[in-house]
Amino acid sequence: MNPNMIAMLKTGATKLPLDRVASLATALECDPRLLFNLALEQLGGDTTVRAIEEIFGVVVTKNEVVWIQEIRDASGHTDPSLISKGQTAIRRNFGK
Repeated sequence: MNPNMIAMLKTGATKLPLDRVASLATALECDPRLLFNLALEQLGGDTTVRAIEEIFGVVVTKNEVVWIQEIRDASGHTDPSLISKGQTAIRRNFGK
């Protein structure tokens, strides 16, 4: 991606093509999932994002994937329901 393209993205003169998200995320050292969400919002607005979330679920970050994997490992991959005790423990972990 050339510097002119980046300047155009910053000013909103052009939109980020979805096939360039991964390479730009690598260059910016940011989470490609978050950048993909932003690119989707820019390309199609809320309706596109809602349609994708309806079909595939919410796009999660790299860090959230780690949390999900830990829950799966800790539960023996039993797909546990979130009970109030677990919710309280999570909120306490984040000071809420």
